[in-house]
Amino acid sequence: MAVVLTSYYRPKPGGCCKRYFRAIRALLEQGHTVHYLAVSPFPVNHPHCHFHRFPWPQNKTENLFFWGVFFLFAPLQLLFLGLRLRVTHLFAFDSLYVFLLQPLRFFRQIPLSFFVRGDAMEQHRLKAHGKFVILAETITEAMAIAHVRMYGVSETLQKNIFCRHRFFRPVSAQVFPNEIPQLNFVRSHKLAFPLHMACVGILEKRKNQSFIIDCMAHIDAASARLYLYGSGPDETALRRQATELNLQGQVVFAGWIEAEQLWPQVDLLLFPSLLEGAPNAILEAIACDVAVLASDIPEHREILPAAHLLDSDDRQVWIERIQTLIQEKETGLRLLREEQAQHTARLRFDWDAEVVKKILAS
Repeated sequence: MAVVLTSYYRPKPGGCCKRYFRAIRALLEQGHTVHYLAVSPFPVNHPHCHFHRFPWPQNKTENLFFWGVFFLFAPLQLLFLGLRLRVTHLFAFDSLYVFLLQPLRFFRQIPLSFFVRGDAMEQHRLKAHGKFVILAETITEAMAIAHVRMYGVSETLQKNIFCRHRFFRPVSAQVFPNEIPQLNFVRSHKLAFPLHMACVGILEKRKNQSFIIDCMAHIDAASARLYLYGSGPDETALRRQATELNLQGQVVFAGWIEAEQLWPQVDLLLFPSLLEGAPNAILEAIACDVAVLASDIPEHREILPAAHLLDSDDRQVWIERIQTLIQEKETGLRLLREEQAQHTARLRFDWDAEVVKKILAS
């Protein structure tokens, strides 16, 4: 059986950690041993899953001093752990952690798998981070992809990375998409008004919830209500925006809740993101037979039919489409559900089994 080492600084809500923990659990369920370096334990309870603490206070990780210390000392701790534990395989879901595992890969000559979940460079640009941050990310990403097995979550993402780094190349590269999950609950399609619409994900600029809140100012309050499922750095600003538009009763901030509580309530998922990898929220919505409208970006084109994609700069298009669906009631939403089910049949596969194969490939 394999002995696998990985790292991520601490558990966080959102799709990336959800997939990351799924990969760890899939390895454990097949009898392999997993060791990980982090500031705080992961929500994975198994006798063959071993937490190795990076010595730092759990509540003081959101500052540059922590990242400087982590960047300097985590590679040494990972190298020590890998040599002492006789680790056979390495994997990570972020370029920083792949970079930190590179010294161990070099000394032990063992396979390192990099599962690319999103375009970190574009996220930095979207957040208007400084040139130094973008330069550091560029160098980290270049060193991360060198001599690893890279699995990009979309063709678009993989092409973008290769365009940036012409002199650094992985040993192999494949597209490994997120699958439509198997969820054990059924949604009723008996509609009641107001229509229950949702944005699902971290509340930040990249997810573009502000755009949908603006749209809601033109939607009849008796016809539809918007629920924002998630939290994040833009929550205060989004609440202020809803108040200024007098939408307190029409826009509901619901926080993070479990999928089995969320999806049975939702009639329509609105997903106006400016940048994505392969969004779990869209795939979960499809799995639960919930209709989806999303922004017309390359990553969404790899998942949804063209009729489900709308210009993320054109509020009027979104407003008119939502109003049309409200008027059509069950008919319009049913057509969306049928189209997306047919279009995404290829995304129904055993992701857990496949991720284990890719981590343990020799």
